[in-house]
Parts: sequence; structure tokens; C-alpha cells
Amino acid sequence: MTQSGKPPTLADVARLAGVSVTSASRALNGGVRGTQSGSTQVRRRVQDAARALGYAVSPAAQAIKGGRASTVALLVSDIDDFGSATLISGVMHAAEKRGVSVSVRTTKDDPLRELLLLEQLGGERHRAIIIGTSRTTDEGREAALAAQLRTLHDRGAKIVLIGDNDMDFPTVTVDNRRAARRLALGLAAAGARRFAIVSGPDSEITAHERVAGFQEGLAEHGISVAAGDVVHAPFSRDGGHSAVQKIASDLSELDVIAAMSDAMAVGIIARLRERGIETPREIEVTGFDHVPMLGDVLPGFSTVEVPLEAFGEAALSLAFDGETGDGPTARIALSATPIVHGIAAV
Repeated sequence: MTQSGKPPTLADVARLAGVSVTSASRALNGGVRGTQSGSTQVRRRVQDAARALGYAVSPAAQAIKGGRASTVALLVSDIDDFGSATLISGVMHAAEKRGVSVSVRTTKDDPLRELLLLEQLGGERHRAIIIGTSRTTDEGREAALAAQLRTLHDRGAKIVLIGDNDMDFPTVTVDNRRAARRLALGLAAAGARRFAIVSGPDSEITAHERVAGFQEGLAEHGISVAAGDVVHAPFSRDGGHSAVQKIASDLSELDVIAAMSDAMAVGIIARLRERGIETPREIEVTGFDHVPMLGDVLPGFSTVEVPLEAFGEAALSLAFDGETGDGPTARIALSATPIVHGIAAV
């Protein structure tokens, strides 16, 4: 950041490096020899100056008006995941109403890639950056992310996080723990007694909250789940598929395998069928998120309807509408609805 408080420019970089603007541009953007243009010493001086000022090359510079692009950036873990796809759709619809477009990036749940993408986004100067990836209990990872987001915020970008976190930014949350508890209560009330739980990585806050809530609901009926029957795997179809073999109990002893995402539930069902086990006749598999097509294939499917598309409107409201401030108390809490055997809980 420059002393004036404005985002650094190429001229600022050139001045600090002691070179012409043309030389600085060649060093950062590439001349006739690409990024190898100019001497090694000049390139190093320019790169060091850019780093010191927090300057990033903007591939969309010509489209920027007033120093800020008419776009928002959205980070998700995996664009192929149903939940992410629905979230992207919601953000795009909400952005369109406000006359802005959306640039989507996928982190592939890689913390280093996540930071690199955010660094690149700084050069694109989006009006807002929405973080739609699951936050974790890894203190180092979260501290590094918070620092990068603070830098982007200080340069003028609005920052909004989706999901529980301890960061000092506006946030959209959903009651994962409460919804998982209510789902467990409904299943237990329907007569299920022997459970295994398959969820995302234990380091992810969303995975932890869903498992904890589900166990709380079972406990109210005097039911516990053995540690070996709580399996953590990637929040995906393949994660659910691979998790089946890690369940400690004999599958024939179980009433329910509770997956903490519908994508995982699909993988579990596929793996059970490969082993000649029919669901739900022999073992019931439940989910979380509510993929509509699963309800069509399995009319009595139990899951939790998470308002994924509504996240978009809530996030854009926090970023642009300014109704709830810009700090740790700026939060919008959405509600999830348990669906037990095809019927939404009241």
C-alpha cells in the first residue's frame, strides 16, 4: 500500500525500483523476451519493489474503471461438486441483479493453491472476494489465509466468508450442528439404532459440526456410535465410496450409514451395491445438502436441505448492501431443514 492509502500502481513500483515505467512493465508483464526481458538485476529490483508495495499484475487492467473491476471473485474447493455448483449459481444470480459478474476459482482443497489464487486475485482488483471453501482447525493455514484476506481488504476489496470461521470478516453461516442433530433425532424416532457416520476431513469445521450434531441427536435416544464407525474422508462421491471399507463394524449389523454430504452418500450407495448390499432394504444411507435427483431415485431418502443457492444472495448482500456492517458481527445465519424418509421436519 502506498503512503496515500491508494492501491500501488506500476509507476509506484518503477519509482521504488529506480527504473523507468517501461522497464518495470517489461520485468513484470514481459517484453519481447517475456518475463526474461531486461537484466536479472533489474528484474529482481522490480519484483522486490512490487512485493514490498503489494503490487500485482492485473490481466484485466483495461476493463477496470475507477481502480476496481465490476466483478466479484468466488473461491470454491471443487467446481464439479453439487454443493459448489449450486453455490456458484446462487452467487451468479445475486451478482447479476447488482450488475456485476463472477470470476470463479477452484482451490482443490490445497492451502498453498488457495493462497496463490488470492495473491493473483489481488491483481485483478475485484469489488468483492467470497470464500466458499470449508474452513479448518489448522491454525497455521487459517492465520495465513486471514493475513492474505486482510491485505486484499486493505486494498479495497470486500471480503465475505461462507461457513463457520473465527475471522474478522462478514460471514454467512448455516446451522449445520442443529440440523444434523434434528436429522439424527428423526432417524432414531423411526426405529434406527445401529449407526455408522461418514463425514469430510476431521480438520474441516463443517465436517466436525455435522458429526457432533448428529451424535448429540443420537445420544438423546441413548445411542452411541463407536469411534471406529466414525469415518472421515474427502467430501466427495469418491470419498464416500472409499470410506465404506474403513467402517469397523460388520455392515450387516448396521441400520444406517449416515453420510454428512449427499455426494458422499452416492459413493457409499455405489460401493454397497458393488458388494451386493441393497439400500435402503438392507442398510439405509442418508445424506446432507439435498441433491434433488437423489430424492427422485430414492423417494424415501433422508437428508438435510441446505439453502445453498441462498448463500449467494446473503453473501452479496453483506458485500454490497451494507446493511449489517463490515466486521465480525456482520453475519447472516441461514437455516437448514432435515428431511426424514422424504418428509421435511417441521
